Amino acid sequence: MDIFNPFRPVPSDSEKQEKRSAKTTEARFTRIEMHISWLRHDVNDIRHELQDIRGEIKDVRGEVKDIRGEIKDVRKDMQTDFRLMFSALIGVALGLAGIMAKGFHWF
Repeated sequence: MDIFNPFRPVPSDSEKQEKRSAKTTEARFTRIEMHISWLRHDVNDIRHELQDIRGEIKDVRGEVKDIRGEIKDVRKDMQTDFRLMFSALIGVALGLAGIMAKGFHWF
């Protein structure tokens, strides 16, 4: 009983502890909910960044395909140039051999 109000019951120590533990539990839940909302926000940010990265990867893949096509064209040109140069080298070697044969009166 309270001294000033005889009809109001005085809370016992166990009731006070229950109220304190309820307040601390509520504070903990509030803190956990706040952390969960931060984590959700972070996960959404990561999702958006991954979508941007996926778009960039698609662009890079397209560029790589273009570069592969250009490399194939360069290889074809190199092969043609090599054949032409090799043919010219053989022609020059045969011409020089002919001139040397004529100079040494081999024919």
